[in-house]
Amino acid sequence: MNTNKLILTVALGSVALLLGCQSARVADPSQVTIGTFNIEWLGDGQDDLKPRTEDEYRRIADVIERTGADVLGVQEIESQQALDRVLKYITDYTGIVYNAGIPQNVGVVYRSSSVAVTAVGPYEPLTLGRNRMRPGYVVSCKKGDVDWTMMVVHLKSTSRMDSTDELREESRIVRGKQVAMLRSWSDSVVRSTPEKDVVIVGDFNDFTGRRGDQATLTSLINSTEMSFLTGSLKSCKNPNWYVIDHVVVSRTMRDRMVVYSERVDDTRSFLPDQQASAVSDHCPVTVRFTTQTP
Repeated sequence: MNTNKLILTVALGSVALLLGCQSARVADPSQVTIGTFNIEWLGDGQDDLKPRTEDEYRRIADVIERTGADVLGVQEIESQQALDRVLKYITDYTGIVYNAGIPQNVGVVYRSSSVAVTAVGPYEPLTLGRNRMRPGYVVSCKKGDVDWTMMVVHLKSTSRMDSTDELREESRIVRGKQVAMLRSWSDSVVRSTPEKDVVIVGDFNDFTGRRGDQATLTSLINSTEMSFLTGSLKSCKNPNWYVIDHVVVSRTMRDRMVVYSERVDDTRSFLPDQQASAVSDHCPVTVRFTTQTP
């Protein structure tokens, strides 16, 4: 190889290395990264609605690890066994799934070496007493001197199954009621307990910019206590859409937010379309917070 080719090869290799380093977050003991990831019908390998190969389970693990998240709420998980098929490829992470006896459950994945997570339990009011509706799941988290209460949610969708205007309107009404409950729950925690750091993460199935009769997030948007930190992010599925996966926090947590740290880890920016689709039809959404604020 001549000298010019050698220089070019080294230069290109350096650029690739630099880009690779920029694509993933590095763990920072002075910060905590919190997020959410809907893993689209993650099954245990037996009669799954979305069958996956072992390489695809490994790829999901890679996507989670790339986020650098300390704590990640997860949705559409069939069972603990399904989540374990992913987590076996990430030695530093563990996870809990709350099995509500439905095909799509919620849970939490966390970096066990840096964060302590304790299960509090399900928040059943979100089901509105309906079959196959998903309860919230509440956990208590701590990193360093900072602790917070977090609920993972997956709110009612407006899907292909809603084949009429009446069914679509019913879905929106249900979701609006769920959001009102989340506001009541967060207000209750902040006002009636010593805990002031409150986080809600998950698939809200709506974006914050929706207005008029079809808006369903209004109760939380109008809250004086809680704030959506991710409403301005664009969807990885369509650049003209806004995200429906959110991180919502109380005022004390908002004061800890690292400015401009909200992020979508767009799987299609580093995976071919077919591989990204096999991972999920959602992408991880994360926000960083300082752990050094008193």
